[in-house]
Amino acid sequence: MQTRKRILMLDQPTVYHVISRTAYQSFLFDEDAKDVFVRMLFHQAAFAGIEILGYCVMSNHIHLMVHVLPINSLPDKTLLERYKSYYGEDKIPQSSLSFSALEGILKENGAEAEMARQRILSRMGDLPAFMRELKQRFTIWYNHKNGNKGTIWAARYKSLIVENSPESLTRVAAYIDLNPVRAEIVEDPKDYRWCGYAACLAGNRSMRAALGQLFTGSCEYAEALKSYRLILFGKGHQSKGTPGSDQGRISTQALEQALKEGGHVPVHELLRCRIRYFSDSLALGTQPFVESVFNHHRSSFGKNRQKAGSPLPPCNWGSLHTLRDLKRRVYSFEKTTNRS
Repeated sequence: MQTRKRILMLDQPTVYHVISRTAYQSFLFDEDAKDVFVRMLFHQAAFAGIEILGYCVMSNHIHLMVHVLPINSLPDKTLLERYKSYYGEDKIPQSSLSFSALEGILKENGAEAEMARQRILSRMGDLPAFMRELKQRFTIWYNHKNGNKGTIWAARYKSLIVENSPESLTRVAAYIDLNPVRAEIVEDPKDYRWCGYAACLAGNRSMRAALGQLFTGSCEYAEALKSYRLILFGKGHQSKGTPGSDQGRISTQALEQALKEGGHVPVHELLRCRIRYFSDSLALGTQPFVESVFNHHRSSFGKNRQKAGSPLPPCNWGSLHTLRDLKRRVYSFEKTTNRS
């Protein structure tokens, strides 16, 4: 079998669409595994200095759209911050330097320091290194949980270079987000929490920023959200899956409704979900109300906290604010399926 050639742009910022499948197409990703993989994805990206522009975690494969920026050097302070955030204080493997040891070596600034810098920098701003570590870390977690040995991934991942233009980026992102629709798991990508679009609607700051990057910063978030939903529904209206499978698509009625609403996700659709803002946010209301609650209970919050509350994302909620800025599983959609 001929080996698939991989093309990398090593000397300039580049966007890639990456696809990696499980070994033997095994359906290994249950809900817990998907949650863990998404957490590892953003953790690894923060260490490597790679931007996640889109993703979707399916039962037997993953799609990523990543913006890789080459990193040739970093200030020692930044290097140490990333190293500590990545490993923590007590989870550094025996083959790696402890944080205190690395800090001491860098302060001495001798030959050993430069070797340490280059060894860590070689793991940053590099797609193969990013994918290798991400998949290895997830494999370790999965095997430990399930008592397995060996790799769980097919040998190689595929990567496609994507032009950094709104037309290319939005179309590839839509293709990624529409995976659960094509697989007939959901009728709307917002109902599948392991994709970038659903995370964006749920308030994930990284994915909200990524949405703006899909349009190369040419429009505000609210406008980008509407435009992207129209692209998503327009592309998803025509099924382009493999004959006999992956035939799910956005219905004509849903497309027409999205056009009618100008790309907005209507509030009544969001209210179909279990929304943690309405149960776990401590206080919910207008900004003055949330601030009054915060000031009344100031002693219950950390001394360094300055911000009283945060507006609910996205823009559909009007002036509502929340005292707790929830990060995880904000929306839990009622519709369930055995094929996710």
